[in-house]
Amino acid sequence: AFVKRYARTSARAAAAASYGISDSMEEEQKIEKKANSVSSSKSSYFNENDTEDDGPIPMPPKGSDLRTVLPYLLKVAFSRKGTKLRLAFAVIFLVAQKAFGLAVPVYFKFAIDHLTRAAQLPVGPEALQAANMAAMMLCFSGVFKAVSGIATELRVVSFTPVAQAAGRRVALEVFNHVLNLDMQFHLQRRTGALQRIIDRGTRSVSMVFRAVIFTFIPTFVELALVSALLWKAFSWHVVAVVLSTFCCYVWWTMHMTGVSASKRKLANTMDGLSTGKAVDALLNYETVSNFGNVNLESKQYDSLLRGYHEAALGSERASSLLNAGQAVFLSFGMTAALSCAALGVGAGGNASQIGANLANRVGDLVMANGLLLQVWAPLNFLGFFYRELRQSLVDMEAMFEVLSTTSNVKDGTLELPKNKNVDTTTTASSNNGASISFKDVSFEYGNGRKILRNVNLEIAPGESIGIVGPSGSGKSTLLRIALRAYDATSGDVFFDGYNVKDLQMKSLRSAVAVVPQDAVLFNDTLEHNVRYGRPNASDEEVERACHAAKLEKTIGDLPDGLKTKVGERGVMLSGGEKQRVAIARAFLKSPRVLVADEATSALDTATESQILESLEEIARDRTSVFVAHRLSTVMKCSRIIVMRDGEIVEQGRHDELVDLNGLYAKMWLAQQAEELSVKLEKEVELGVV
Repeated sequence: AFVKRYARTSARAAAAASYGISDSMEEEQKIEKKANSVSSSKSSYFNENDTEDDGPIPMPPKGSDLRTVLPYLLKVAFSRKGTKLRLAFAVIFLVAQKAFGLAVPVYFKFAIDHLTRAAQLPVGPEALQAANMAAMMLCFSGVFKAVSGIATELRVVSFTPVAQAAGRRVALEVFNHVLNLDMQFHLQRRTGALQRIIDRGTRSVSMVFRAVIFTFIPTFVELALVSALLWKAFSWHVVAVVLSTFCCYVWWTMHMTGVSASKRKLANTMDGLSTGKAVDALLNYETVSNFGNVNLESKQYDSLLRGYHEAALGSERASSLLNAGQAVFLSFGMTAALSCAALGVGAGGNASQIGANLANRVGDLVMANGLLLQVWAPLNFLGFFYRELRQSLVDMEAMFEVLSTTSNVKDGTLELPKNKNVDTTTTASSNNGASISFKDVSFEYGNGRKILRNVNLEIAPGESIGIVGPSGSGKSTLLRIALRAYDATSGDVFFDGYNVKDLQMKSLRSAVAVVPQDAVLFNDTLEHNVRYGRPNASDEEVERACHAAKLEKTIGDLPDGLKTKVGERGVMLSGGEKQRVAIARAFLKSPRVLVADEATSALDTATESQILESLEEIARDRTSVFVAHRLSTVMKCSRIIVMRDGEIVEQGRHDELVDLNGLYAKMWLAQQAEELSVKLEKEVELGVV
């Protein structure tokens, strides 16, 4: 038994090593499973699909003005059930925190007054009673300080889910919005820069809440209360000094933060460019390595980093100057206010009382010091939060621009009727096809480059169509228009008699499965990538799809079978294996139309033959469209469409087109000669010839 267990463990380790799976990756998978279990816990505040019960999210504001951003975020937060109650509790705890916090220096003043009185009395019962009262006041002061601290933490506990829920709703809205944008947007975007915009914008939601609701408003209220207490204890002169210091502090903060924000905006732009460059180089790692251009990429990345660091350094210099000015204003303001309080300036409006009754003002002076420290403490954070608020508004503006981007392809309103004859238990199905019609379809990019010119094509249900032609002839574009990745510049496309512009894109695409030239997989398990074709499929249906795509050998070779992670973009699988996963995914979807877009162009002849067998089996009794460069891929199609310069120049069966002696025949002869030349070269290398 030990030998068998050892053999299984060794085989698993060998398989893991062969696929580049290390112990650290396995540990990472364990941590990820644990995180998933925590997020799916029933006691979690955020549960799966809980956003479905939330109210609709409002349209994003046009700019980054706080007067429009804050109401938007409040509407987002209040759209979630229970948010208003949590926010109310947070405000109650905030009031308790400030009230008990202000009581601390007041009761400390009472303690000082009692101690001063005890010091002036002769030793005896009265002096002892005064000392006891001082101790009691100190106890009250300590209790109030503890209650203020507890209220602070309870406020954080109550508020954090509110901010996180709002940030989650906004992030989810942006994520869904970006995925629903048309192909033109995704061709122009920079993935790294877009990711940073979404990340920074999401974090900004919490910062805006914290800055405005729990910092700025409470600070102004607290300032008003402290001013009232100081006026009552001393005079309006002390209040005037405090308010003047506050105004100077705020003016300096706003002025220098504006300077810092402009520099930070430039730094963010450079940060986005450098991040985008890094992501681009990492995604194209093989190309960089194969051409030996690591130094080139490094120099370009370093240049962007230098630009970012220069911009960030300018922002840091402005921040340092801001902090220094704030410290100067607070120091002089504190000194002036306490000096006025100590000298009794303006006390009762009688200048002759300056310096009188100093013993009676010791407690008042201690209280003034405590109250000023109470106000100055949030002022330090006020500067920080104001800078962060400005930065957050800049970040949110960039995110709102993405959220306000409209798709050039508008979704339809009709739902495509489902085929009642679909059979997901076999590779074949009864009348499981759909008609596709192209009526005078033309397409050109925004720069005026024409791709399709008045294309007319009728595809009957269950028909097998091959589309061939030179590069740039519009083969793939024709299919993308049918799937509404683009809209035709002119003309119409009909799917089962419905204009595709009238159909809901989700409904249209649910009837079509695409096997692309480069099957890009998710960095998840093999099972997840196969099940992606129909997430609610049963385990038996997944196994059946893998069998149809002839994935059994690959699954058997993997260390954890279907549970094995395939790596980023499926790097742990070969090209043929990734194509088989794409085929299994297509089979599991059980589509009415199967589209193979250059699905075998990157494969060798032997692998191509095996992949074609799987494709032909899945395409049986379904409408199928094969876009190919190799003519051998479409030889068995019931009809072959030949395109050139965006037009259909020939169509017919393989034999008919060869006998026609046109473009297809020339392409066929050229490819046959090329294959013969390759075959002869191999035979020469092997010494056969």
